Amino acid sequence: MLTPKIARNGSACAMALAIAFACLGASAAQTATALDARALETRSLKPLLARIAAMPAAAPIKDQDFSRRSRLSQVKLSPDGESLAFLESDGQAQTLYVLDIKTGDKKKLLAISGRQDPSWSSDAKFIFLDSGDALSQVTLATGASSKLAAFDPKTEQQFLFVDPSRPRHGITEEFDRAAGAYRISRIGIDGNSEVIYEGSKKVDEFLIDGAGQVSFIRTREADFTQVVSHRQNGKWVEAARCKRLRACELVAASPDARTLTMVVNHAGERKALVQVDLATHATRVLHTDPLALSDLKQAVVSPLSRTPLLAVYDSPARRNYGLNAAARQGAADVAKRFPDANITIAASDSAPRWLLTERSARLQQDRYYLYDVASRRIDPVLAQESSLGQPLPESALAQKIALHYRGSDGALLHGYVSLPPGKDAATLPMVTMVHGGPWGKFDNDYNALVQTLVNRGYAVFQPNFRASTGYGEHYLTAPKSDFGNGRVQADIIDGVRWLVAKGVGDKRRLAIMGDSFGGYSTLLALTHTPELFKFGMAMVPPPDFARTLKAAAAGPAQGDDAPFSVTLAEMGIDLNDAAAMKALADAAPAANASKITRPLLILAGGKDRMVDPASVTDYVARLQGMGKPVTLLLDPDEGHSPRKPLMRQAYLHLLLRGLHQHLGGPAPAAPSAELANYLEQNLKVNTALN
Repeated sequence: MLTPKIARNGSACAMALAIAFACLGASAAQTATALDARALETRSLKPLLARIAAMPAAAPIKDQDFSRRSRLSQVKLSPDGESLAFLESDGQAQTLYVLDIKTGDKKKLLAISGRQDPSWSSDAKFIFLDSGDALSQVTLATGASSKLAAFDPKTEQQFLFVDPSRPRHGITEEFDRAAGAYRISRIGIDGNSEVIYEGSKKVDEFLIDGAGQVSFIRTREADFTQVVSHRQNGKWVEAARCKRLRACELVAASPDARTLTMVVNHAGERKALVQVDLATHATRVLHTDPLALSDLKQAVVSPLSRTPLLAVYDSPARRNYGLNAAARQGAADVAKRFPDANITIAASDSAPRWLLTERSARLQQDRYYLYDVASRRIDPVLAQESSLGQPLPESALAQKIALHYRGSDGALLHGYVSLPPGKDAATLPMVTMVHGGPWGKFDNDYNALVQTLVNRGYAVFQPNFRASTGYGEHYLTAPKSDFGNGRVQADIIDGVRWLVAKGVGDKRRLAIMGDSFGGYSTLLALTHTPELFKFGMAMVPPPDFARTLKAAAAGPAQGDDAPFSVTLAEMGIDLNDAAAMKALADAAPAANASKITRPLLILAGGKDRMVDPASVTDYVARLQGMGKPVTLLLDPDEGHSPRKPLMRQAYLHLLLRGLHQHLGGPAPAAPSAELANYLEQNLKVNTALN
């Protein structure tokens, strides 16, 4: 719910150089083609709803089938574009394979257990294997493997990436906090290691130049201001200074180290790709979202030259834009072939092929393709291996429809709706699913729970209310402290009412659900808008958000993260603002238990460190004492995120049970004996479900 690593999870970045970044302007070409996000506003759903209603209805699918996992993982294209490395699982163990793309020969290299992340050496003759606690190498020619290093957890030692400047080396880091010693090392496939950087501060990010030297580093000051430094004549010279807790990403440096490419906040709003002239401090925007909607997700760089090739955006769907002529052609070819999918591109400016990974709301498991740069052909690869995971057919799954709707204050808001085919959308029971965080977001990739609900005949609405990440800093920080029955909650409620007015959802059969902050929003909805929803399910919800914020802010920082009080201040939340905290407390579900009239299902963990379990059980006890319809499942061994398969099964079973009883949806399958026993042991209160 309360995300300490907000700077790494999509927040915007504001960077202070010698000149203000607020003065940056997009290139003339970008300005001419840019669209105002307001042009995206969804004004009518009628044609789309008619098409979906005319489609054949999907056959029922078993609950467990929505969670099938691919047998493939860690698919990596070699730097020369000639081979694919991948892990294949049979459900019990994993095997590392290499596929020769030209011949189609598949070679088994190694049977492995536990976590193993493969990375190609720069010369494509070896594969590094990172297990988290050790680094090994596998020789392609012989299949022989050897351990290169065992990592010391006391110094947080870890493998980072393959050295782009050396053909057979990797880069590791370690930080001895007690001694205040941070080191970056280069390790070869022979196991020999050398320290290439040492300092007293932990380095958050760095670049290695063509000579194999650390040329740029990003560190943090005591106040969490970020400083980018450049190595000049053996000394570190400040090159840029960035606001605290904002992303300030090093992408690439020119070979002569005169320019630095970074991901920063353009004009104090959305993240963009910029280039900085380090001598003059002149800056140039290389790319910002042509839709004027989304933060830059990432810049794809060529693995060997480290040249930026693609600018990638994720809202409302994955979009790839080329940064040079060849990359623009490739991105256009990919977009033409896959107009409705999210494609991740592993691109290179020297290899003959790119690896494409396909995802979408209707694609349960990833699919893989190779793009031939010369011929511009796109061909599937590893299709047989992919089929062994028995993914559900796309025809059985629902698309996610991107929505851009107006809030009651006129602001443009965003989200998704998923609908079962072959049915009149206006007659459907609808479930509103609120994401956690609150600084998080929904995307349009596959979601097993969404597809399960849609297959059972429900419309599913997923709002990305203000405070959601990925839409720029203004959208992220707009709520400030207004997380009670105020602006954020209004964004969610406005979306529900807008959809109903547009012909989606039966207004007499609406439910709301969510985990963590989404659970809190569910409690708010049933407290303050009981006329709208017939049922709510809240997973690990804080009944008093102000209390939870204060408890989190009082806790220690995690690792190198800033104290949560600092993060909250950057989000515009002042815990010392008595009026704001009183507004939160006055609207809290805990202070308004008597207003609950609709059936409420709550799931909680006895070892939750984010939300005090006692606050949840006390809230339920007061509801129970007032004769309110409430059901509580409390697993004494679970934390904030359920880990037990049985609790996840209970989550789905109880949700479907509540929706069946209160919205008239289909009845869930009878629980297994194991699940029935689990429910009997952990259902502490049950007056909301029969």
